[in-house]
Amino acid sequence: MAMNKFCPGSHAIREPMPETTYCTNCGNEVEIWTDERLTRCHNCGTPVMKDRGPSCLDWCKMARECVGEAVYERLKGEHGEGGTR
Repeated sequence: MAMNKFCPGSHAIREPMPETTYCTNCGNEVEIWTDERLTRCHNCGTPVMKDRGPSCLDWCKMARECVGEAVYERLKGEHGEGGTR
């Protein structure tokens, strides 16, 4: 893979941005980053998860190289741990 060439699908993983969602327990606004699946509500502590459909991490043979080993392992290995931001 060329140094500056990445698939468009990896943009949100390589350059995460905050998104807003709402806690299903208390309705509080919750910030979750595009490279996270799970965070916790800062108001009540409830885990807040966003759906993650299939992504390039699931099918692209260059995914590890594209997003980096550490990011790839973290996102492929998530099993319900809280957000890290």
